[in-house]
Amino acid sequence: MAKSTQYEPLTPELEKSLETLTRYHREQFQMLQDADRAQARANRKAPLLNIDRLFHDLSRGHLAGENQEALQESARRDGVTFDPVRPYISLRDLTVASGPSAGFLKQTEVQQSIDILRSFSLMDRMGIQIEYGLVGDQVVPKVAAKTSPDWLPTEATTGTASTPQLSQISLTPKSAIGSLNYSRQLSKQANATQFASRELLRTVGTAIDQAVLNGSGVSGQPLGIIGTAGVQTQSGTTLNAGTGTMKQKAAEANVTDENIAFLSTPAVRQLLETRERATGGGRFVWDKDQVADRAAYVSTDVPAATMLCGDFSLVYLGFWGAGLVLEINPYEQTNFRAGIIQARVLVSCDVAVLHPPAFIVASSIT
Repeated sequence: MAKSTQYEPLTPELEKSLETLTRYHREQFQMLQDADRAQARANRKAPLLNIDRLFHDLSRGHLAGENQEALQESARRDGVTFDPVRPYISLRDLTVASGPSAGFLKQTEVQQSIDILRSFSLMDRMGIQIEYGLVGDQVVPKVAAKTSPDWLPTEATTGTASTPQLSQISLTPKSAIGSLNYSRQLSKQANATQFASRELLRTVGTAIDQAVLNGSGVSGQPLGIIGTAGVQTQSGTTLNAGTGTMKQKAAEANVTDENIAFLSTPAVRQLLETRERATGGGRFVWDKDQVADRAAYVSTDVPAATMLCGDFSLVYLGFWGAGLVLEINPYEQTNFRAGIIQARVLVSCDVAVLHPPAFIVASSIT
């Protein structure tokens, strides 16, 4: 008969050491698991929104996959309950019944539609400040009058205290919308994904650029640079040396030289590219994409015969929520029976010119 093995009981010190070692290994294992999960999240691609698939699925009351994930994430950022299907009466119509309405997109094999040329997102490229995710109405405090320093003639002299004067700029959401009707047949017979997304997003994007430059501030529009009180002016009559004056005024408003830029229309550029700065000087007002030796740009969104000069980083464009919101209505009675899907892109934003004297506007340029 084999003898049983006898083990000595663990001492309290050994039991404590074993417990500490076990806890350490558990913690190490948990750290490895957390690192694996973090890497998996990092490797996972953000969900992509397929406009064509989205319209088609929602028209049948069904939403799944990456489209659902993308819209849920957008709703989460906006702080709203996920509800992508909302009734809406659209303003435009796309069908394959006629060429201009969308028939030009119908196969005999149409690979990609040719977009109309439009000014789009120039303001972004010129460096304006853009912020997303706003919730309530906004105010931007600013210094209206600075403090005044004192020089002390002797070590016993007492300085006089001064107080800066503050003001604030208010922003409230202004909403722009792009709308269209999207037929089920179009989604089956054309590459509708690129067309629908491009048409809606660029149309609204162009409207935002126009509002930043010359929004009226009434009828639901933001107030743009040109109409803001305190913006300086320059005569546009026989404009040549006046461009140097515009640069001078910007510098006198404490705009740093490297931030000064000019913006006008293609027609004004063509005019000034053939006009000398000074008679016999051999240099033109608009020369090699520069005016008065500062960067110059053109946009068809600038009002005719107008030029702006200043520091565009002093323009603030705020978006409420995540920015553009896509909404679908597959249930409007007449269109539902015809297989027509209504869609819109909605954006809420506002514009603030943080330092109006930093901008100079020349109008009626000849």
